[in-house]
Amino acid sequence: MMLDVGTPAVAVIAGTPYDSGLGAELLRAKGLAAVSYAMADSPDEQDSLQYQNPRALAAAFHARLHELHAQGTELAMLFCNSMSAVVDHDSPALPVISPITVYREVFPKLRSSLVITGNAQAVVGVERTAWQVSPGHRMLGVSDPALVRGIEAGDPEAAFANSHLPTTLRLAQRLDLDAVVLACTHFTTILPLIAACCDLPVIDVGTRLIELATLAAIGPEIPG
Repeated sequence: MMLDVGTPAVAVIAGTPYDSGLGAELLRAKGLAAVSYAMADSPDEQDSLQYQNPRALAAAFHARLHELHAQGTELAMLFCNSMSAVVDHDSPALPVISPITVYREVFPKLRSSLVITGNAQAVVGVERTAWQVSPGHRMLGVSDPALVRGIEAGDPEAAFANSHLPTTLRLAQRLDLDAVVLACTHFTTILPLIAACCDLPVIDVGTRLIELATLAAIGPEIPG
Protein backbone atom coordinates (compact mmCIF):
# COMPACT_ATOMS: atom_id res chain seq x y z
CA MET A 1 0.00 0.00 0.00
CA MET A 2 1.40 3.39 -1.01
CA LEU A 3 0.48 6.48 0.99
CA ASP A 4 0.91 10.19 0.48
CA VAL A 5 4.57 10.99 0.98
CA GLY A 6 3.43 13.94 3.08
CA THR A 7 2.07 11.64 5.82
CA PRO A 8 4.00 12.58 9.01
CA ALA A 9 6.28 9.92 10.46
CA VAL A 10 5.06 8.01 13.51
CA ALA A 11 7.58 7.97 16.36
CA VAL A 12 8.01 4.43 17.68
CA ILE A 13 9.30 4.52 21.25
CA ALA A 14 10.27 1.30 23.00
CA GLY A 15 12.65 -0.20 25.52
CA THR A 16 15.39 -1.46 23.20
CA PRO A 17 16.51 -1.08 19.59
CA TYR A 18 14.94 -4.47 18.85
CA ASP A 19 11.35 -3.67 19.74
CA SER A 20 11.47 -0.05 18.59
CA GLY A 21 12.90 -1.25 15.28
CA LEU A 22 10.29 -4.00 14.98
CA GLY A 23 7.46 -1.53 15.55
CA ALA A 24 8.83 0.86 12.93
CA GLU A 25 9.30 -2.00 10.45
CA LEU A 26 5.71 -3.17 10.92
CA LEU A 27 4.37 0.36 10.43
CA ARG A 28 6.43 0.77 7.26
CA ALA A 29 4.89 -2.47 5.99
CA LYS A 30 1.54 -0.70 6.36
CA GLY A 31 2.85 2.13 4.18
CA LEU A 32 3.59 4.58 6.98
CA ALA A 33 6.71 6.57 7.61
CA ALA A 34 8.09 5.57 11.01
CA VAL A 35 11.17 6.42 13.05
CA SER A 36 12.32 4.27 15.98
CA TYR A 37 13.60 5.55 19.33
CA ALA A 38 14.99 3.17 21.95
CA MET A 39 15.16 4.24 25.59
CA ALA A 40 17.96 1.75 26.38
CA ASP A 41 20.54 -0.34 24.56
CA SER A 42 19.49 -3.76 25.90
CA PRO A 43 16.82 -5.58 27.93
CA ASP A 44 19.16 -5.59 30.92
CA GLU A 45 19.56 -1.82 30.79
CA GLN A 46 15.83 -1.30 30.30
CA ASP A 47 14.96 -3.57 33.24
CA SER A 48 17.49 -1.74 35.40
CA LEU A 49 15.89 1.60 34.57
CA GLN A 50 12.39 0.29 35.24
CA TYR A 51 13.21 -1.30 38.58
CA GLN A 52 15.91 0.98 39.94
CA ASN A 53 15.37 4.40 38.36
CA PRO A 54 11.82 4.73 37.00
CA ARG A 55 11.80 8.50 37.56
CA ALA A 56 14.81 8.94 35.28
CA LEU A 57 13.17 6.72 32.66
CA ALA A 58 9.93 8.72 32.84
CA ALA A 59 11.82 12.01 32.60
CA ALA A 60 13.75 10.80 29.56
CA PHE A 61 10.54 9.53 27.95
CA HIS A 62 8.71 12.84 28.36
CA ALA A 63 11.76 14.80 27.22
CA ARG A 64 11.74 12.68 24.07
CA LEU A 65 8.04 13.41 23.50
CA HIS A 66 8.59 17.16 23.83
CA GLU A 67 11.58 16.96 21.49
CA LEU A 68 9.53 15.06 18.92
CA HIS A 69 6.69 17.55 19.18
CA ALA A 70 9.11 20.41 18.59
CA GLN A 71 10.35 18.61 15.47
CA GLY A 72 6.80 18.35 14.08
CA THR A 73 5.93 14.76 15.00
CA GLU A 74 2.17 14.33 15.41
CA LEU A 75 1.82 10.78 16.76
CA ALA A 76 3.86 8.42 18.95
CA MET A 77 3.43 4.70 19.54
CA LEU A 78 4.78 3.23 22.78
CA PHE A 79 5.74 -0.24 21.55
CA CYS A 80 6.72 -1.66 24.93
CA ASN A 81 4.34 -3.23 27.45
CA SER A 82 6.62 -3.00 30.47
CA MET A 83 7.40 0.67 29.88
CA SER A 84 3.67 1.40 29.64
CA ALA A 85 3.34 0.01 33.18
CA VAL A 86 6.12 2.22 34.57
CA VAL A 87 5.86 5.51 32.68
CA ASP A 88 2.86 7.84 32.75
CA HIS A 89 2.45 8.33 29.01
CA ASP A 90 -0.48 10.74 28.98
CA SER A 91 1.18 13.75 27.42
CA PRO A 92 0.11 17.23 26.33
CA ALA A 93 2.96 17.18 23.81
CA LEU A 94 1.46 14.65 21.35
CA PRO A 95 -0.91 11.66 21.30
CA VAL A 96 0.57 8.31 22.38
CA ILE A 97 -0.86 4.93 21.32
CA SER A 98 0.11 2.48 24.05
CA PRO A 99 -0.43 -1.11 25.19
CA ILE A 100 -2.85 0.15 27.86
CA THR A 101 -5.10 1.30 25.01
CA VAL A 102 -5.23 -2.35 23.89
CA TYR A 103 -5.82 -3.73 27.39
CA ARG A 104 -8.80 -1.43 27.87
CA GLU A 105 -10.22 -2.68 24.60
CA VAL A 106 -9.57 -6.39 25.15
CA PHE A 107 -10.32 -7.28 28.77
CA PRO A 108 -14.00 -6.30 28.96
CA LYS A 109 -14.57 -8.92 26.24
CA LEU A 110 -12.88 -11.78 28.14
CA ARG A 111 -13.78 -13.67 31.30
CA SER A 112 -10.29 -15.12 31.73
CA SER A 113 -6.85 -15.09 30.11
CA LEU A 114 -3.26 -16.22 30.20
CA VAL A 115 -1.14 -13.06 29.95
CA ILE A 116 2.48 -13.56 28.90
CA THR A 117 4.88 -10.66 29.43
CA GLY A 118 8.57 -9.87 29.19
CA ASN A 119 8.99 -8.87 32.83
CA ALA A 120 6.97 -8.57 36.02
CA GLN A 121 6.46 -4.83 35.58
CA ALA A 122 4.30 -5.61 32.56
CA VAL A 123 2.30 -8.19 34.53
CA VAL A 124 1.49 -5.50 37.10
CA GLY A 125 0.46 -3.05 34.39
CA VAL A 126 -1.83 -5.52 32.65
CA GLU A 127 -3.39 -6.68 35.92
CA ARG A 128 -3.98 -3.08 37.04
CA THR A 129 -5.81 -2.22 33.84
CA ALA A 130 -7.80 -5.48 33.85
CA TRP A 131 -8.92 -4.72 37.41
CA GLN A 132 -10.05 -1.25 36.32
CA VAL A 133 -12.01 -2.24 33.21
CA SER A 134 -13.11 -5.81 34.04
CA PRO A 135 -12.99 -6.42 37.82
CA GLY A 136 -14.20 -10.03 37.61
CA HIS A 137 -11.59 -11.05 35.06
CA ARG A 138 -9.54 -14.15 35.94
CA MET A 139 -5.96 -13.53 34.84
CA LEU A 140 -3.01 -15.91 34.96
CA GLY A 141 0.08 -13.74 34.50
CA VAL A 142 3.48 -15.16 33.48
CA SER A 143 6.68 -13.24 32.68
CA ASP A 144 9.59 -14.68 30.70
CA PRO A 145 12.60 -12.31 30.55
CA ALA A 146 14.80 -15.14 29.24
CA LEU A 147 12.59 -15.51 26.17
CA VAL A 148 12.96 -11.78 25.45
CA ARG A 149 16.72 -12.09 25.61
CA GLY A 150 16.67 -15.19 23.41
CA ILE A 151 14.65 -13.37 20.77
CA GLU A 152 17.06 -10.44 20.85
CA ALA A 153 19.99 -12.87 20.46
CA GLY A 154 18.78 -13.59 16.93
CA ASP A 155 17.20 -17.08 17.02
CA PRO A 156 13.51 -16.65 17.94
CA GLU A 157 12.58 -20.25 17.07
CA ALA A 158 15.22 -21.71 19.38
CA ALA A 159 14.32 -19.22 22.10
CA PHE A 160 10.67 -20.29 21.91
CA ALA A 161 11.48 -24.01 21.86
CA ASN A 162 13.78 -23.67 24.88
CA SER A 163 11.36 -21.54 26.90
CA HIS A 164 8.61 -22.60 29.28
CA LEU A 165 6.03 -21.09 26.95
CA PRO A 166 4.90 -24.26 25.12
CA THR A 167 4.20 -25.92 28.49
CA THR A 168 2.45 -22.80 29.80
CA LEU A 169 0.22 -22.66 26.71
CA ARG A 170 -0.85 -26.26 27.30
CA LEU A 171 -1.68 -25.33 30.90
CA ALA A 172 -3.88 -22.47 29.68
CA GLN A 173 -5.79 -24.92 27.52
CA ARG A 174 -6.29 -27.33 30.44
CA LEU A 175 -7.58 -24.44 32.56
CA ASP A 176 -10.05 -23.60 29.77
CA LEU A 177 -9.08 -19.93 29.71
CA ASP A 178 -10.73 -17.69 27.13
CA ALA A 179 -7.59 -16.43 25.40
CA VAL A 180 -3.84 -15.97 25.47
CA VAL A 181 -2.69 -12.35 25.56
CA LEU A 182 0.84 -11.63 24.34
CA ALA A 183 1.72 -8.56 26.39
CA CYS A 184 5.29 -8.11 25.17
CA THR A 185 6.05 -6.63 21.77
CA HIS A 186 9.07 -8.92 21.39
CA PHE A 187 6.61 -11.81 21.22
CA THR A 188 5.05 -10.42 18.03
CA THR A 189 8.11 -11.96 16.36
CA ILE A 190 7.09 -15.48 17.47
CA LEU A 191 3.33 -15.05 17.04
CA PRO A 192 3.12 -17.75 14.30
CA LEU A 193 4.94 -20.25 16.56
CA ILE A 194 2.60 -19.52 19.45
CA ALA A 195 -0.54 -19.70 17.32
CA ALA A 196 0.60 -23.02 15.81
CA CYS A 197 0.86 -24.77 19.20
CA CYS A 198 -2.15 -23.24 20.94
CA ASP A 199 -5.83 -23.97 20.35
CA LEU A 200 -6.96 -20.91 22.30
CA PRO A 201 -7.48 -17.51 20.65
CA VAL A 202 -4.23 -15.53 20.73
CA ILE A 203 -4.40 -11.75 21.14
CA ASP A 204 -1.13 -10.07 20.24
CA VAL A 205 -0.85 -6.61 21.77
CA GLY A 206 1.92 -5.66 19.34
CA THR A 207 -0.19 -6.43 16.28
CA ARG A 208 -3.11 -4.45 17.65
CA LEU A 209 -0.85 -1.49 18.44
CA ILE A 210 0.18 -1.39 14.78
CA GLU A 211 -3.46 -1.42 13.71
CA LEU A 212 -4.41 1.37 16.10
CA ALA A 213 -1.42 3.51 15.17
CA THR A 214 -2.21 3.06 11.48
CA LEU A 215 -5.81 4.14 12.02
CA ALA A 216 -4.70 7.13 14.07
CA ALA A 217 -2.14 8.16 11.45
CA ILE A 218 -4.12 7.78 8.23
CA GLY A 219 -7.75 7.24 9.23
CA PRO A 220 -10.11 4.32 8.57
CA GLU A 221 -10.90 5.45 5.04
CA ILE A 222 -7.57 4.12 3.72
CA PRO A 223 -7.98 0.41 2.77
CA GLY A 224 -5.52 -2.29 3.79
